[in-house]
Amino acid sequence: MKKVFLVDDEAVIRRGIAQKIDWEKEGFIYCGDASDGEMALPLIERHQPDIVITDIKMPFMDGLTLARILKETLPHVKIIILSGHDEFEYARQAIRIQVEEYCLKPVSSKDLVSILRKVRMEMETTRNVFKKIETKEELYEQLCKGSLSTEEIIHQAKNLHVDLMASYYSVLVVEKNLELLEQKIASYQPLRFSKETKWVLILKHDIEQKLLEEIAAMKQLLTSHHPPLLFGLGSIETRNEHITISYENALEAYSYSRAIQSYPFLQDHQDVHRELMQSFDRRKLIHFLKFGQQSQLDTFIRSYASFIYQKRDLSNIFLYYFLLDFTITLRHYLEESDYDKKCKDIIEPLENSLHQVRTKSEMIDFMKKMLQPLLIHHEQQFSKYGKLIQQVKQVIAARYHDSSLSLKEIANEVNISASYLSNIYSKEMGQTISEYLTNTRMEQAKVLLQTTNDKTYEIAYKVGFNDSHYFCHTFKKMTGMTTKEYKNHVAETLSETSFT
Repeated sequence: MKKVFLVDDEAVIRRGIAQKIDWEKEGFIYCGDASDGEMALPLIERHQPDIVITDIKMPFMDGLTLARILKETLPHVKIIILSGHDEFEYARQAIRIQVEEYCLKPVSSKDLVSILRKVRMEMETTRNVFKKIETKEELYEQLCKGSLSTEEIIHQAKNLHVDLMASYYSVLVVEKNLELLEQKIASYQPLRFSKETKWVLILKHDIEQKLLEEIAAMKQLLTSHHPPLLFGLGSIETRNEHITISYENALEAYSYSRAIQSYPFLQDHQDVHRELMQSFDRRKLIHFLKFGQQSQLDTFIRSYASFIYQKRDLSNIFLYYFLLDFTITLRHYLEESDYDKKCKDIIEPLENSLHQVRTKSEMIDFMKKMLQPLLIHHEQQFSKYGKLIQQVKQVIAARYHDSSLSLKEIANEVNISASYLSNIYSKEMGQTISEYLTNTRMEQAKVLLQTTNDKTYEIAYKVGFNDSHYFCHTFKKMTGMTTKEYKNHVAETLSETSFT
């Protein structure tokens, strides 16, 4: 039976539709309702309805905005719009969004059932025939390979009774040596499958901070093993179809870890190696090597080496091993990338001076000298889309506060079609333009929360949100904290983050 979700700001209409139709008899499941688009989105993501019935005029997020988002994020969902306004512009926008039905209120329960039957018949007539996936493990592997469409992911997960829904995902690749740890790992309920000599674990959670805590606990568990287990951790993603991106990151991180662990010095200093693995995230260095800019160099080094600054009793041996790990990671990256011999010739004599580094200031200087030629090369040899991507970022940096900023407007400013731009950006950067814009807005919101006494609704407006409720929902979804909790958190940790 097809699942139906209703969105309407009038409680009387919601109750009437819910109660006057015998849903089971008609072959449908009424799985829930909400009073506006903002409230509906997380519920729709959770319940995964087949059909969404929505009003147009609602507070916070209207029906057309909701329909646009659903068509982008859940394209399999069919949308029926109920409008109390006989205006051509509404109908024209609905047609552009490609909603299934556009109906004027009032609509009788009999008419609505007829519309639902029609939509269901069209769905069944045009239904895709998917190859059956027999086991959960096979589904998890296909997710990591990125070989399933959004519609197919939902279809296969439903058939196998797998709950894939979450707000955040990350992939962990671990060497297959888990006999003593399996029970402990199982407590985190990862989605797991075996791949050659490795286990692949898909971690998920609705709150980013909780997922980060699970990841930290898993790292602690793996590094406390004697000897520490080899693992690679992927990026945190917000869509299940992007699990493949996290998986590729995890495999890459696993490869770097294996290269570093093969060095003999680690066998003599397991405690140092364990602390290093627990204290910093090598993925950040690899990401910076791929996408970093010279203007970000100082900030990156301070961030990447922050645990060195916070370490009260810093021994020369610990500093040496941190920089040796840093150097080996760079060397491995160079060997796997298309850097020319000139870059390698610059790096090699610097590597030989590693043992001379004794202080934190010398460490910063060493890291700068190692990274700068690579960043210069990267900027000179950046892909043919590098200039275009920089233009997009410049547009967003200049106009993130504009709530009307859209993909179409950005595309017009850089003189390219919206669909082509979206495809290029996603492929090159591993995230959508919308995600980058939201991240930019959230980072600016954090700055305002730290540096001003502005009220939440004022900050929301300054970073491009017309609705403070939706801003608060997005902020908590991305940080795991309310704006008030974030301000308190910053105040409590401010004294601990200073560098000397």
